[in-house]
Amino acid sequence: MFSNTLPQDVLYILKTLNQGGHEAYIVGGCVRDNILHNIPKDWDITTSAQPEETKSLFSRTFDTGIQHGTITVVLNHTNYEVTTYRVEGKYEDCRRPSSVSFTKNLEEDLLRRDFTMNAIAYHPEEGYQDPFHGMEDIQKKTIRGVGEPALRFQEDALRMLRCVRFAAQLGFNVEEETYNALMENIELIKKISVERIHDEMEKLWLCEHYEKIPLLWESGLLTEIDPLLASRLMARADTFIHELRQTPKNSILRWAMVLQEYPLQEAKTFLKKLKFDNDSLKRICLLIEHINQDLPTEGYPLRVLAGKLGIEAVEQLITLQSILRPTSSFRQSHLCLNKILADGDCLSLKELAVDGQMLMKIGVPKGKELGTLLANLLDYVHENPHFNEKQILLDKAKELMQ
Repeated sequence: MFSNTLPQDVLYILKTLNQGGHEAYIVGGCVRDNILHNIPKDWDITTSAQPEETKSLFSRTFDTGIQHGTITVVLNHTNYEVTTYRVEGKYEDCRRPSSVSFTKNLEEDLLRRDFTMNAIAYHPEEGYQDPFHGMEDIQKKTIRGVGEPALRFQEDALRMLRCVRFAAQLGFNVEEETYNALMENIELIKKISVERIHDEMEKLWLCEHYEKIPLLWESGLLTEIDPLLASRLMARADTFIHELRQTPKNSILRWAMVLQEYPLQEAKTFLKKLKFDNDSLKRICLLIEHINQDLPTEGYPLRVLAGKLGIEAVEQLITLQSILRPTSSFRQSHLCLNKILADGDCLSLKELAVDGQMLMKIGVPKGKELGTLLANLLDYVHENPHFNEKQILLDKAKELMQ
């Protein structure tokens, strides 16, 4: 039986579909996670009901991918995807089927899924529907393609990267035929959009079964995705895995660790190629730019650096240096930064006791001179944090203007 109790909303959806004369099961990752005694993040439901029939049974729905049979049911401010059993036509681009047709046969629907562990359906009264022996593979900690693994990878080449990611996420081994099929089809990964590759790689770096991550380059996948990154990680594979293991589960930190040996411009080019958003790109590049620099261990220069980069970036640099350069002076930097934070020292113009309006009232002209004076006052406070008081700074401003 299910190790976790099904949420009431999920039970309600199954019951409503059943009372409407339709089959309905939870399916996929939520079933797999439950068998592994993990709490599912999402609950996916598969049903024999046509999309319009599903919509007629619930008061709040919206079309998620109705052409593929998926309707989202909204209950108690939570979204649940309900998808009609379907079979898929030929995949012409290794990404999406040329056609989709609905079926009343659950096994036909399960056959189109990627791995046996994800091709299990469950109903609280009927139990598990497991035509491809996924439960046995889960117990054996084995990732096996459904039916012919090569066909599954040819249908959607991203499944090869998902295979590696699942191995690193779950600590499973990849079954031999499935692994061979992956290696024989690796060139197909080039047909997948960089956005989808980015998403899977980000999930991979956050996995905790680090011993499985080398599958990414041992299989040849990473060479197809980015030959330069593959060669760099292979050259320091053992060291890299050791460093990644110690890095907190934060995507910015993990990507900085992955790209630590890249010159700054090469790192920017790589991140743009993988369509990183601008904020993430800037944060990762900031860390790469400073990752090998000695951090200040005294108040004044550390306040200047924290004002320039931000507290979060300095904290992240200290974290990375504690892993990459454990004999460095990062401990002194950490203690010094903690004191700066505890004392509430001014680090940026926003925290300065005076602003541009106040300075203009004492005769400072608007423009470049005002900006320069504010920067000088901030530096003065960085060096003398106890002088961050309005009158002291106005007097200092008058002195600097003379």
